Amino acid sequence: MSFRTKLFLVFLVTVLASVSLVAYGVTHYTQAAFEEMDAQRTQALVTQFKREYAQRGEEVQQEVKNIANADVTLRMALDLARPNADQSTYVRDANGAAQDHNLDFVQFVNSDGTLISSAQYPARVGYKDEWVTTRKDWNETPAFLRKEELPDGVELSLTVVRALPVGEKTLYIVGGRRVDQHFLASLALPEGMRALLYRNLEPNFVPAALTDKDGAVAQAERFQPLIEQVQKQSRSQSEPLVQHIDWTNDASQSETFNAIPLTGPNNELLGVLLAGSSQKELVLLTRQIVKISAAVAGAAILIGLLVSWWVSSRITRPVEELAEGAREVASGRWIPASTCVARTKSASWPPPSTT
Repeated sequence: MSFRTKLFLVFLVTVLASVSLVAYGVTHYTQAAFEEMDAQRTQALVTQFKREYAQRGEEVQQEVKNIANADVTLRMALDLARPNADQSTYVRDANGAAQDHNLDFVQFVNSDGTLISSAQYPARVGYKDEWVTTRKDWNETPAFLRKEELPDGVELSLTVVRALPVGEKTLYIVGGRRVDQHFLASLALPEGMRALLYRNLEPNFVPAALTDKDGAVAQAERFQPLIEQVQKQSRSQSEPLVQHIDWTNDASQSETFNAIPLTGPNNELLGVLLAGSSQKELVLLTRQIVKISAAVAGAAILIGLLVSWWVSSRITRPVEELAEGAREVASGRWIPASTCVARTKSASWPPPSTT
């Protein structure tokens, strides 16, 4: 391998190493910055969800309080406090209260837990709802998540209970609103993010229980590992679980989902909020960095080729002439005497002065 080739290879390796190092550094720090921004956006979405959740809870509290303070409810409580009161008189009152106060669920429960009236499940009137009578501080209890049984299934409800005591008896007013796609539609999402809600109302994963603001989610079964992981984790675990999903072979279509558990008053898992973030911006930016790095490397190789050729020609030509002369001396081809005399005279000119 000639000296010129070696010089070119050294220059080439140096340029490629420098460009690769810069490209890696830019890509690494870009990804780190994107992940930090993504974490901030996810936290903002979770905070917004909690704020919206609290606001909806306050609205339900106010509506249930209005029902409890209504004259018709007070008359009901007074009548039901009498011995041998006819509870069937009020079997339709819950339906009217739900319509008047814009609630999805309303029930009236007697002191012994007997369901007097139900807007969402009239067929259960006369059955016991003993969970209502287990607490005495309902008037200080904020809204909470609860499984609401319906004739055709189960729904997730943001529920409030208020107690209306009359003498030794108490009338309980239970009201609530669905937590579903309409709840998600009220969230203002940042660009490139979406929110999904899984209603954990069955022991096993149910794809139809996963919804976004538009309704059913396509390829819902892809979320099964993440949901099952949330179901198994301890409720005291504060860090959200994360799953990366590649929807297609195109990496720009992938998403990263953070799962936030939603629990009931007894710390039971009733729902999972999934905050999804698109990886499109990061993938496209990374591709752009790679393209620019490749272009810079190509230009550097071309420039390196020209520079190394010029430099090597300036350096290697004298070295090659010297090497050629050394080979001639070594082979016994001495310099002619006339040439030596001429060189000697030239070297000793001007002649030394005489006194």
